[in-house]
Amino acid sequence: MRARIVLSTLALSSLAAATLAVTALPAPAQAGTAQAGTAQAQTQASTVQARTGQASTARGAITYSVTLSGTVSGRNFQRSGTVVLRDTVTRVTNNGVNPVEVCLKSGFPAGTPDVGAIWYGSNSACVRSAASLDMAYVTVNGNTVSVVPDRRIAATFANNFTATGSITSCIYHPTEGGATYTFRDNGTVSGRISMRGFGGYPCGNSTYTATLSGRRG
Repeated sequence: MRARIVLSTLALSSLAAATLAVTALPAPAQAGTAQAGTAQAQTQASTVQARTGQASTARGAITYSVTLSGTVSGRNFQRSGTVVLRDTVTRVTNNGVNPVEVCLKSGFPAGTPDVGAIWYGSNSACVRSAASLDMAYVTVNGNTVSVVPDRRIAATFANNFTATGSITSCIYHPTEGGATYTFRDNGTVSGRISMRGFGGYPCGNSTYTATLSGRRG
């Protein structure tokens, strides 16, 4: 986030596949003729801004249904989840403004522990927190977004994962590593998660590694 990063425009046309193009993430088209027309106008406006090299303020969010496969604390898992790509939430931050926000959810680790359950977002708004804390360093390279946890505020536990399905399961907050996501023009996403989390005493540390893939919708 400390370097200047320009995110390609994620153009949505008539509820079709998302395309990362030049500068920002416009609002997705919504049901209804009037709403669809508004979304189309926003997409066209973003395209014009992209062609003239102007950055725009992104609005909207796009949800991808994904499957995660990996290990946590040595235990194998395969599970479903969602990845949400959305516009910047917080512009007043101590770790740089995120060019976009990415929110990964699979299960409910803090309430219903399970092997591989995870909430990992670049902003606490991903988990409907009113505080909207910037939780990570986000960089964009082409159509790939990297999210690295800010360990200084990791102990808020807004981001967390579990390694067992026990009611007494330790809850780990990510402190090292991170995740990368590649959003493609055909509406698909793939990614890799490799992080270390800390669960306090006596839980100690846990390692979470996984790959994910899915598509929009």
